[in-house]
Amino acid sequence: MRLEQSGMERNKPLRLVIDTNLWISFVISNKLKKLDDLLKSFFPTGTVEEMFRIIEPISEMVKPTSKVEICRDPYDDFLLALSKDGKADFLITGDRDLFTLHKFEKTTIITFSELATTLQLT
Repeated sequence: MRLEQSGMERNKPLRLVIDTNLWISFVISNKLKKLDDLLKSFFPTGTVEEMFRIIEPISEMVKPTSKVEICRDPYDDFLLALSKDGKADFLITGDRDLFTLHKFEKTTIITFSELATTLQLT
């Protein structure tokens, strides 16, 4: 999927929710290099600490208030509530229970690889 196919405007800032399990997966697998490569395309140093330092001023802390109960795994419903309340364009995950939904309201549920392709980074 390309950015145009997702219905996103090219100059509009993306609103992303990244599944916490995906962050853990990056840390304990060789995908950390892929994450670092992706970050380097946006952040010169490519370090997670630097990313958070740079991204903090443009980030928004969202405390979900919506009640969502549609996922096969009820522990994943908080990510859907966060996506809804945060008006996320994409929910980035590796969770199969979430993938079965494909889309939740206005949020497209995709993998990290699909995000990189959507942003035309690969």
